[in-house]
Amino acid sequence: MNSELPGECRGTNCGFGAFDEDGLGCDTGSGSCWSALMVEADETSFHDAELQAATRKIQSILDGIGPDKKGRQLSWVHTEDGTLLAWVDHQHPVPGHAVRFQHGKDKVRRALKLRPRASK
Repeated sequence: MNSELPGECRGTNCGFGAFDEDGLGCDTGSGSCWSALMVEADETSFHDAELQAATRKIQSILDGIGPDKKGRQLSWVHTEDGTLLAWVDHQHPVPGHAVRFQHGKDKVRRALKLRPRASK
C-alpha cells in the first residue's frame, strides 16, 4: 500500500474536515490529519524493544489494507478524544461548512460519529 499523501497535505499542513453524511477530507489546516504510516526508530529509553515490535506489527496491519475503491488515502485523523484510522479524500478541497478540529470536541464527536472510549 502506498501511504504517501499527494501534494502538500502533510503534517501540520493538513487538517481534516467532516461534511455531509459520509464526507471526510483533508486540506490545509491544523495538523489534525496525517498519512497512516508508522516509522521505525532505533531502540532508546523512550522507544524500547516492545514499542519497536508494536510499530512493526501496526505497520504490517496497515500494509495489509488494500487501496480504497474511491481513491481516498488511509489516514490518521487526530481528535481531542484520540486518533481515528479513516479513509480521507486528499484530492479535493474541503467544503467551507465542514466540521474541523477547531470546532471543538462535541461537534467533532458528532460529525465523526465517535464512540465513547471504553473504561479499562
